[in-house]
Amino acid sequence: MVYCGKASQGCQSCRTRRIKLTAIPSVEGLERHPMLTRVSATKSNRSVRNVRKTAAGKRLIKEICATPVDKGIQFYIEHYIIGLPDEPRAGHELRGIKWVHSRATRDIIAAVGLAGLSNLTGDKEMNTLSKHHYGLALHNMASSVRDMGSIELDLIMRTVVMMAMYEVIRGGNEPSSPARTHVMGGAAILNNSLPLPQSPADGPRGLLQLCFSMVSSRQGSFQFSSPEPNVVIPTHIDRQCEGALPGTFFNWIATIDNTVTERDRPSAELIKVIARFVQLSALARSQPLVDGRPKTAALIREALEINRDLEAWEARQEGIWVVAEERLNDGFFPLEAVFDGCYHIYDNTYIARVWNHYRWAHTLVNQMLLESVARFPASSAALVSAEQQKRSLGWIRRLARDMLVSVPTHYRHPKLQPAHWDCFDKTKRGAMIGIAGIPTLLFEVKVAGCAPGVPARYRSWALNIIETAYRDTGMYQAKALAGFLGKVVKEEEARSASPLGVGERVLR
Repeated sequence: MVYCGKASQGCQSCRTRRIKLTAIPSVEGLERHPMLTRVSATKSNRSVRNVRKTAAGKRLIKEICATPVDKGIQFYIEHYIIGLPDEPRAGHELRGIKWVHSRATRDIIAAVGLAGLSNLTGDKEMNTLSKHHYGLALHNMASSVRDMGSIELDLIMRTVVMMAMYEVIRGGNEPSSPARTHVMGGAAILNNSLPLPQSPADGPRGLLQLCFSMVSSRQGSFQFSSPEPNVVIPTHIDRQCEGALPGTFFNWIATIDNTVTERDRPSAELIKVIARFVQLSALARSQPLVDGRPKTAALIREALEINRDLEAWEARQEGIWVVAEERLNDGFFPLEAVFDGCYHIYDNTYIARVWNHYRWAHTLVNQMLLESVARFPASSAALVSAEQQKRSLGWIRRLARDMLVSVPTHYRHPKLQPAHWDCFDKTKRGAMIGIAGIPTLLFEVKVAGCAPGVPARYRSWALNIIETAYRDTGMYQAKALAGFLGKVVKEEEARSASPLGVGERVLR
């Protein structure tokens, strides 16, 4: 059971007088948290709003007495669990979920919630408390790893993911760097635990998801260390990008090859191609490239090869890997929550995540090819034809749209209601941990919004989603990504406002 200290006397008085929060069912096992004795049934009811008149004209208490820790846990439950894909849709469903009630996750839940709230409110006390509970969680995690036989693997993986999320939420110069450390630790634990005889599919799938998270995190981290965060081939050299992926990563890939099911085989094939691209992207950032030199031509040839492999991967997908797109009548979905009123249906959320990994990588490979033409005309002339450039622009536009259409599958906009969720829940569960998909999704939306040649409305919609995610979750990464994409939007608006900009658009 989660417990974070004795409730204040004021809170006890509220309970004695049986003052109920509005429209929120009880959660068994969390009764010792004043703010968690009731948890919102819908994501629209995100905070405790008690300034309402009753039929008799009485006013409910404006604010239920609660400690900052209570508020942090409440925030975590409502913003990082309820309604997310693969997670409970209402508070009462938390009753049978062990990890929510375990003492092993108590401190990290508090730390994550407090970090998000602190970012949004600027409350220094919450920030200090979040660090304190994070420290306790690290200590508990170290003890758990030393005594693996006494704790469930699922609980450890949940804790690892939440620790990574804490770093992404807390922020810093490069929030994804310490988060990757936790992901690598989780991957090492899972790698040493395979195969799992009681659950042969979940082990390799879990390890695959951590590997995908690592490559997207590494690619995304490049932007934090570069004065040119929205390009794939920058003009400034960053030696820190050398050796993008650790050797252990490829050991994990070997484990996956030996244990993955045929059902998940396409994802095992894809991770290898994406890893090649991330290594190539690191090379483009860490080595001086000169037009007309063999090294530059070799980089372009490798990008073309990766591009062909990704096209071939998509062409091979069939059966449960086929993606369906549906569109409902105009007006059913909030425009800012569902792109063009369209959404995808996948066999399960794991496959949905893998498709988006494919999309961001394929988008950036094509962007690399287009940038190479502009940066290295002599080296690219014989390699990247005019037809290939046209194809790359076409691919980028389609892939960017698909990433935007996929958003409701992974993240539920605050304006979406359970009636809307029913449409997206046609995609069955399969990703295991809903919260883990949000940081990668935000990176993917940023890639789509910053991609060359996409319509301005793509950029604006993508920016709105990222800004909404920050206001909703307090995730620092979202704030940083909004800054990168916002710069592109402003530059494009400035060009459009000038007579020269109009002429340029006509020419294109």
